[in-house]
Amino acid sequence: MLEFTVVKVLAAIFTPDFNITNSLKIANVAFNLLEGRLDGEPTILPIPQDAPADIPRITLQSSDKLLSLSVAPSRTNLEFSVPIDLVVDVIDYSSYYSDLPKFLVEFSSELGLMVQRIGYVTERLIIRDDVLSLIMDKFCNKAQTSKGRPFHNPKRFEIHSLKKYNWEDFQLNSWVRLRYLPITIKDEENKPALLVQNDLNTLSYKDDPGSEFNTKVIEKFFDNIPSHLEQIWNLYFE
Repeated sequence: MLEFTVVKVLAAIFTPDFNITNSLKIANVAFNLLEGRLDGEPTILPIPQDAPADIPRITLQSSDKLLSLSVAPSRTNLEFSVPIDLVVDVIDYSSYYSDLPKFLVEFSSELGLMVQRIGYVTERLIIRDDVLSLIMDKFCNKAQTSKGRPFHNPKRFEIHSLKKYNWEDFQLNSWVRLRYLPITIKDEENKPALLVQNDLNTLSYKDDPGSEFNTKVIEKFFDNIPSHLEQIWNLYFE
C-alpha cells in the first residue's frame, strides 16, 4: 500500500446558538482541557455578537503552530496541520491529533453547547515521481489518457466524489477529493504529489434544522469516525 503522511486533521462542532459573552473564560476552558498544549500567543477579538457568526472570536495555537483552535459563534474547529512545503519524509504525527475529538466532547459539555452538526476532515500527502500515472491507471479510462486525449500529461488533476448516506444513526455527507499537484519543498524544484482529503460531516442546519447532538452522541461520532474513514480509504487505495 502507498505510504501517505497525514498533514491535516480537523474536528469541528457547529453551534448555531453559541453566545460568546466571556471570551476569556472560554479561552481558559480550552487551554485547561488541552493541558497547556496551546502555548502560543492567543488572539481574542472584541467582535460584537451580531457580527457574522463564522468569524472566529478566539484563536489559540501551539508554539510550533501545528495545532490551532478557532472559536466562532457558529462553529469551533480544532485543527492539526503541517505546511505542505515542510513535508519531506513519512512522519507519524498521531500524538498531535489522536485526542482532538476528545477535546471537543469535553469542550461542548463544559460550556453546555447546543451542537447541531459535527465534522471530521483529514488530509494525507504522498510525494512520488510516478504519482500521476498511479491515479490515472487506477481511476481513468486508458483511452482518455493517451497522447492527444483529454487527460494526457496534465499539470494538475483532481477527482471529487460526494456521497450521502446513513451511518451509525448519523446522516452523512462524505467527500473524497484527490488532487495531483506540484509542491515546492524548501526552495527546491517542484515535486509531484497527491493530496487526498476525506471530509465527513452530518447534515447542515438548512438540510436538518431540528438536529441536535448531546455529549454522548458527539462522543460516539468521534470514537467511530476514524475507522469509517479507514474503510473509505481502503476502497480507494487498498
